[in-house]
Amino acid sequence: MSIKKPLGYGSLSLGLICLGILINLKFANELIVSNYLFNLIGLDIYSNVSDGFHYPFLAAIPFWAAAVWVSNKYYNDFGATLSNRLGEFLFTVSVIATILYFVPPMLWKFFKWILIVLNI
Repeated sequence: MSIKKPLGYGSLSLGLICLGILINLKFANELIVSNYLFNLIGLDIYSNVSDGFHYPFLAAIPFWAAAVWVSNKYYNDFGATLSNRLGEFLFTVSVIATILYFVPPMLWKFFKWILIVLNI
């Protein structure tokens, strides 16, 4: 005899994970939803004009954070455990990738400034 978990708000957290992934997928005709939304709002897509850090990548992070929050709150629902683990993984990878992109150049500029101040 198996006991099935009920569908509920925790199950909807799987949908939030899917939305976070779909917002950055490339569809037919080179359409990426997050790029379209950023252009519609008037924001830059890249940190440099045509290359660099892809800002719309950050647009998925709120979906993953919300999925983790909902799956933690309603952990007894179907799919909540999977959504929690997947959301935590995607959120962590996104934050680490963002930090690794932004922090080293800032540290390099800081060390160059120290070298200039110390006249080395």
